[in-house]
Amino acid sequence: MTFCLNVEEAFDYLQYNSIRNSLDEINFPSHTIETPKDILNDRKVTIQTAKSRVSWSQQQGFSQDSCTGPMFWDLVENEIISVEWQPNVKLQASADDFIFVISEPTGAKLKATAQASFTKFQHLTDKHKLKISVEKCTTILIIRLVSGPRVK
Repeated sequence: MTFCLNVEEAFDYLQYNSIRNSLDEINFPSHTIETPKDILNDRKVTIQTAKSRVSWSQQQGFSQDSCTGPMFWDLVENEIISVEWQPNVKLQASADDFIFVISEPTGAKLKATAQASFTKFQHLTDKHKLKISVEKCTTILIIRLVSGPRVK
């Protein structure tokens, strides 16, 4: 069975704390990680109103068109992919989609494995405050023919 799960507005909801934590977990020299971390510090959104300028601290979001946005998304995405999954579960990512391929010999085992995988995945997406777009999720069930095709 294949499931495709889409992260809703992934670049808009990407949390700076998640990025910082992911940067801390990779084994790069500290001087290499300082620059990306500096990009996340003291980010503000400022708008001009009729009366004055209004500013507030920004804690999430990057433009998908920026140089850093995809890099930061890949850090968080890689953390999710790198988790140890059950042996019959394979997880791939493409942009803001996660694709699960689950193989089990029976429907009951497939259901149990899928449920365990989704629970683990939901824990990880909750940790990073990511939302799954239910409308964009798809499922493909591939079954093996037990007795093979018949010609009449």
